[in-house]
Amino acid sequence: MSWTDAWRWLWGSVPPLEPVGDPVHRTILAVGIDGFSTPDRTNLHRLTLRAGLYRAFQLALAESGVRWNDCDHADLGDGVLVLAPAGYPKAVFSELLPAALTKSLAEHNRCHRPPEQLGLRLVLHAGEVTYDTHGSTGSAIVHAFRLLNSAVLKENSACSGGGLALIASGWYHEEIIRHSPLSCPDYYEPVFVREKETAARAWIRLVGPDGPDQRASG
Repeated sequence: MSWTDAWRWLWGSVPPLEPVGDPVHRTILAVGIDGFSTPDRTNLHRLTLRAGLYRAFQLALAESGVRWNDCDHADLGDGVLVLAPAGYPKAVFSELLPAALTKSLAEHNRCHRPPEQLGLRLVLHAGEVTYDTHGSTGSAIVHAFRLLNSAVLKENSACSGGGLALIASGWYHEEIIRHSPLSCPDYYEPVFVREKETAARAWIRLVGPDGPDQRASG
């Protein structure tokens, strides 16, 4: 069989990629580990960090009343994407999750040496998501990752001292956070994100390892 024939046979055996269904609305959370690829960390350190991330995030979601198995999730290597169904009120993720995640982070960091200690970046957004046989996509997910990987969030996260740097999209802040006293809207600072094709306003909140919020810089 020639290479061309083999390629045609292989291509013909691949099923067409089609959406599983119509777009659905999801709360979008993505979390990334600070400094995951820094040279002072070995692969064994990174495995410990990944295990700590999953444990901390799952515990924090459970403490916030969100079941991990109710959500769709995808591994990012240095983080994880979580899509929460519309049945969960969006305010849960800004009212309860930051404190619960900071608590889980502190517990992890108390038990590990510096190369294995976690500092996290978290994005909160919501929007329409389309599923196919490989996972999910949508402009809302793209926007969430632009915020999560933005230079302004990474700069602020470096100042969180092993705590949590949270960025909320303009939509999430306008529709959810500012109407919810339990979301601590006064602790959010406006920033402007310029990342690849994205130019948008967002809001950052820093929660240090000992609990009190710090002021973000934009």
